[in-house]
Amino acid sequence: MRWQLLQELTDEERRAVLSRARRQLFARGEILFHEGDPADTVHFVAEGRVMARRTTASGDSVAFRVIGPGRVLGDVAVVSADPRRSSTIVALEPTTTLVLSFAEFRALCAEHPGVQLLLATLLAARVKRLSNHLLEALFVPSDQRVVRRLLDLCEQYGNDGSGQVLIPLTQTDLAELAGATRPTVNRVLRALAAQGFVQLSRGRIVVVDPTRLAGRHAGTGL
Repeated sequence: MRWQLLQELTDEERRAVLSRARRQLFARGEILFHEGDPADTVHFVAEGRVMARRTTASGDSVAFRVIGPGRVLGDVAVVSADPRRSSTIVALEPTTTLVLSFAEFRALCAEHPGVQLLLATLLAARVKRLSNHLLEALFVPSDQRVVRRLLDLCEQYGNDGSGQVLIPLTQTDLAELAGATRPTVNRVLRALAAQGFVQLSRGRIVVVDPTRLAGRHAGTGL
């Protein structure tokens, strides 16, 4: 397991930190926490994947990110003046997290300054990613955004060493992640399926060859 926020620690130090964490199990569809909830814990995702959702001004819940093993949840709240959850986190599959209280996490940062530096680096990278997504929403055609999010999901789910990547998400999920309408996603996916890039079935998308799809996307813009 590559623990993103603990990579500066030695194996022994990493084991010592994680041994102090409390294990929590979540079923598929279970909510880890809600946007706006008071926050006092950091979750390290040990198994499974979760989806981060935010509420729009109109009251709709929109997905914006899939988070998998090795990543951390709650890192924004731990450095906030008003520690509240910035998003709702929903388990996409059976999920296990290792939980540290804010006090325990801050003690970890004090003991290992490299963790604090990594946290700042990760938060800066997140701001950059959000800025890039904003520019995409303003200037990149929706068809291209759909393919980009599909390729992002290939990186998230393509960890079994095979050529094909099974993405167990609906077209509605992909539409929300891409900031596109469901009819647009359906049209793009059907076009990709006709060209042999993807296979479609209920509640899942199979990308036949992510490398080939990435090359097609880079070469043609779609």
